[in-house]
Amino acid sequence: MKKLKSLFVVFGLVLFAVLACQTPPEPTPQISRAESIPTDVTKITPEMDLYPPILHSDEWESPVPVDAPVSTTGAEDSPFITPDGNTLYFFFTPDVRVPVEQQLVDGVTWTYSSIIFK
Repeated sequence: MKKLKSLFVVFGLVLFAVLACQTPPEPTPQISRAESIPTDVTKITPEMDLYPPILHSDEWESPVPVDAPVSTTGAEDSPFITPDGNTLYFFFTPDVRVPVEQQLVDGVTWTYSSIIFK
């Protein structure tokens, strides 16, 4: 039993030494949402939208685009306003032409939030 404990201690020390000697990975450069958007994309306006939102109830007001910095030439989707009406959550990806598995690691595709000022 004593030999087994000694073996675990030696193994742990070797593992620690190997991990401690490794060079840490380079930090991923942080870029802003605006910097991540390709220059060849155009923001779709309601007038250009082939499938504009259709209002089927008089309980809601007609949808209107949100101004920058929330709305960009990138792709915002799935907006959600919290029940207290103070925060807007939305999904953003800079380029919908990029495969989804690459969007996951681009550093900017994510769910964002914005405070709503009334």
